[in-house]
Amino acid sequence: MRATCLDEIRRAVHGRWMTASPGHPVYVEGVAIDSRKAAAGQLFVAIRGATHDGHSFLADAAAAGCVSAIVRWGTTLPQALARRFRGPIIGVEDTVVALGELARMHRARLAGSVIAVTGSVGKTTVKRMIHHVLATRLTGTAAPKSFNNAIGVPLTLLEAAPGDDYVVCELGTNAPGEIAALARIAGPTLAVITAVGAGHLQAFGSLEGVAAEKASILTGLVDRGVAVVNADSEPLRQALVPYGARFIRFGAADDAELRLTDWETDGLTQRLQVNDHWWVDLPVPGRHNAFNALAALAVALRLGLDEGEAGAALADFRMPAMRTEAQRIGPVLLVNDAYNANPTSMAAALAVLADLNVRRRVFVAGDMLELGPAGQELHLELGRQIARGAVDRLITVGALGRLIADGARAAGLAQDCIGSYETAGAAAADVGDWLAAGDGVLVKASRGVGAECIARAVAERAAAMAPED
Repeated sequence: MRATCLDEIRRAVHGRWMTASPGHPVYVEGVAIDSRKAAAGQLFVAIRGATHDGHSFLADAAAAGCVSAIVRWGTTLPQALARRFRGPIIGVEDTVVALGELARMHRARLAGSVIAVTGSVGKTTVKRMIHHVLATRLTGTAAPKSFNNAIGVPLTLLEAAPGDDYVVCELGTNAPGEIAALARIAGPTLAVITAVGAGHLQAFGSLEGVAAEKASILTGLVDRGVAVVNADSEPLRQALVPYGARFIRFGAADDAELRLTDWETDGLTQRLQVNDHWWVDLPVPGRHNAFNALAALAVALRLGLDEGEAGAALADFRMPAMRTEAQRIGPVLLVNDAYNANPTSMAAALAVLADLNVRRRVFVAGDMLELGPAGQELHLELGRQIARGAVDRLITVGALGRLIADGARAAGLAQDCIGSYETAGAAAADVGDWLAAGDGVLVKASRGVGAECIARAVAERAAAMAPED
């Protein structure tokens, strides 16, 4: 955030002075919520989190050189502490809301395109693809990691410079209304909906409820904004009916402006043909990532890149950590997809595993969380899909993971091909019992399972194995 007068900020966040105004304009440049990363001249926003409360670190923020702070109204401020800030302190009812209002004020100053990405699957990958492609010609930023909530989205916007060509935000949700609220802060010129799947059913009740939540990103579109949307989801099509945006559709459907018309893979890399004439090389596994690439290409074309430069940029794209992240380690091929899971992304993972050219395919599948009353049946159905697929060995993790094993067993997968563990740590500790040279291993589970420790154990074990003959 460029230099901004504190009084302008106070008015934008509907705050009140907690300490006396100096009687002359005071400016801040930049925003911090972590006192360890705060810098001189910045504004510190004290946020209460699950484990830490920013109000406990006001002295550290002052020591780092922060000019002022936004705090919860009613916070006790000893005079000695208040005097350490060069500017007056602003009090608000909710500092997270204030952070969003501050970001909204800053967003109004941005001349470039604001690209907001949401969806049940693929948000982070598509965000990274868009940034990777656009950065070959334009100047801009993208949300680090998965900054997709009421804190992360404002911080992403506040990092954008007024002269940037673009900023890419990622919008997530755990409850109805959250996407619309984030979209109102971001004010996107381009809204991207990657896909709609059976994620967070506990909060949204049905696939239609999920689709409605994702579609609500369009409530934040600026005038003449454009929506880049998946053409292959009927619930999403229906959810988009009330919105009058200009749509660019991508997918396999006949009416998609960017249509996947051919596809080739060797298991680890792929080539996709767009609109019967345009071939794009993508060095990552998974047909689902071909559709993610189409979304990124649609954004790139809209912002002025041509087919040649947009396609060439994807040729050296690398997946984010723990998202279909493939690596060969000794005699084992590991696909670390442990970041999160829902039924849609599990089906995509099964397709990735089936494409691998390996001696034996091992699927490590953990709990899919937040699915509500449908959760048990969805885990059983995943097990049935596994039994019908190309999986040679199934390792399940968690109580719901046992239902995956039950479904697979009932559908015909032999008992001696199934192993079940209560925790990811237990599965990791036993890796020597179920991993062999020549295996292709795909690890996937919801974030709360912590399945990345299994991927690490596989990597360590594989590195110690003798090479295959």
